[in-house]
Amino acid sequence: MAAPAGIAGVVVAAVLFVLPPHSSIVALVIGIAGVAAFALGTTRFAGGPWWALILALVSGALLFAALTVGGRGLALHTFGLAESCQVIQREEVDTRSRYQHYGFVHTLSCPRGGTFTIRTDSTDRQRAGTTVEVLDTPGGLLEPDFASRHNLAFDVVAVIGSIAFTGAAIWFTRFRVRAAN
Repeated sequence: MAAPAGIAGVVVAAVLFVLPPHSSIVALVIGIAGVAAFALGTTRFAGGPWWALILALVSGALLFAALTVGGRGLALHTFGLAESCQVIQREEVDTRSRYQHYGFVHTLSCPRGGTFTIRTDSTDRQRAGTTVEVLDTPGGLLEPDFASRHNLAFDVVAVIGSIAFTGAAIWFTRFRVRAAN
């Protein structure tokens, strides 16, 4: 029963990460707990071999990562709109206490989406005054993001691939358990 509850925890965590109230910390805690429950439940079902634990941990972690990152991109592409926005301000934020690089807060003005901010790391910084493509949802259902950070084809492949890999891991574990009995 722990393995299905773990998968459900991973899905709930991804939904909390993508949809409001966008609770990243809560999503991360639930996601890690879900991956652990899935791995322990799968290992118990298989009778305790190390390969079942490793396979379940890897597939559960990949599922969580793909559903959060790829799921956010898919949600923005599905429910959001792409528009050209003006970067009106970029502020550098010292994040060295948590990361090994600086972060940036971009304030953007969009014709339909209004004014909002996007946080990025140093690899995704944009200059003030430039025009950028942004995925956003008027009304603010989803947090806006730079369109260049969300490749639709990659997001689809990542989500489908992670679901298929987790399904294959479950099938392989069941197959090995049946073969051993």
